[in-house]
Amino acid sequence: MVRRRISYNKLSKVAEIFSGLSHPVRLEILETLEDGTPKSVGEILSEVKIEPTLLSHHLTKMKYLGILESVKEGRNVFYRLAIQEITGILDCIQNCRV
Repeated sequence: MVRRRISYNKLSKVAEIFSGLSHPVRLEILETLEDGTPKSVGEILSEVKIEPTLLSHHLTKMKYLGILESVKEGRNVFYRLAIQEITGILDCIQNCRV
């Protein structure tokens, strides 16, 4: 199978996403949201054991990069993956020999 060349612009965006995921906490957030169910900040915080301000920083960065999207309902903000296919990265990581 011959694969088409990927445009430089697309490769640049993918590199930004990989850079945005290059932190263990962000990968843990990704893992928390991989089932596709939107989760509140409190729900994510209960699974990712870090300070709320640090979680906010990571969520903001991931949203800025287009990895996450959020919806505000009343006083709660719910996050979900903007790119559901990104969960394939978790499969790859789980099967890596590191």
